[in-house]
Amino acid sequence: MRIMLAAIGLLAGTTCPALGATLVACPAGVAAKGCTFKGDDAIQAAIDKAADGDTILVRAGVYTPRAYRDLPYKEIVVRAFAAVDGKQLAIQGEKGAILDGSTGLPATAIGLRNADVTINGLVITGFRFDIEEDDIYEGHGIFAVDSRARISDVTISRYQKMGLTGRGNTILDVRDLQVLDGHVATWLYEGAYLRLDGAIFRNNDSSAVAAYNDSVAHLTRIAIDRSADDGLYAEDNAAIYIADSLIVGSKPIALNATGKSRIIGRNLALYGNAADASATGVTLEGVIAGDPRVDADYRPLPGSPITGKGIGPAASR
Repeated sequence: MRIMLAAIGLLAGTTCPALGATLVACPAGVAAKGCTFKGDDAIQAAIDKAADGDTILVRAGVYTPRAYRDLPYKEIVVRAFAAVDGKQLAIQGEKGAILDGSTGLPATAIGLRNADVTINGLVITGFRFDIEEDDIYEGHGIFAVDSRARISDVTISRYQKMGLTGRGNTILDVRDLQVLDGHVATWLYEGAYLRLDGAIFRNNDSSAVAAYNDSVAHLTRIAIDRSADDGLYAEDNAAIYIADSLIVGSKPIALNATGKSRIIGRNLALYGNAADASATGVTLEGVIAGDPRVDADYRPLPGSPITGKGIGPAASR
């Protein structure tokens, strides 16, 4: 509980980076004027040039990892296409700004270490690893270590390892996230804290949120659809609090708490899961059973039992 309250207090006092210069990253071959840097390495070049409080504006187009920056942490190395190390800045994507790791070098899309970063408006897709099990961490979407990150309007898809990761004393404040067609959608470790409002996790072959050690997650207005290895998973002393959300078609368990961990849910729609909750560690209040009758964006259709209940990502808009 002390960890949870401390994290909430830090978030309440969080402010966005101070207004500074805007550095513009453009893809190769774009005729747009005002580009500070161009090409696949433009985002990293802009980050390197930026001072605290600056904004990196990522113009529409595709950026492919042709180089990487290593961020060592404990026994691992986060190999990042775009690495922010010890800086306070914002990365703002135009509509159509895509980081695509399906070609080029194996890498993690964005790595943060000892950083304070706002990330908005990016599509991150196709990031992959070279060797599946080693200490070089590639194939992730956004990987934050001992950092504070505000993330909004970001889509992460077709990633081979983790979509969004918090390790160490990381605080993640996230809105309007989509994590699709990958492996572990969100991974929290050590003392990481996640506050997430409005998200879609769909067709991932592991959990939407997997929390370990003393990590804590507060989740509201999310949809978890067809997670193949538990919808939510907590282990060790981790805690997950979820409200106003729906979990459908997940297996083997929609809400699975092991060890001394706990999952506390309120106002949830649970449907079509192989099992809704583990035998211990899960506390539920206000579960709506039966087909939630929602459209492709998880909005209630006529006759839906969740109409007016504030459930799902559409309710956050």
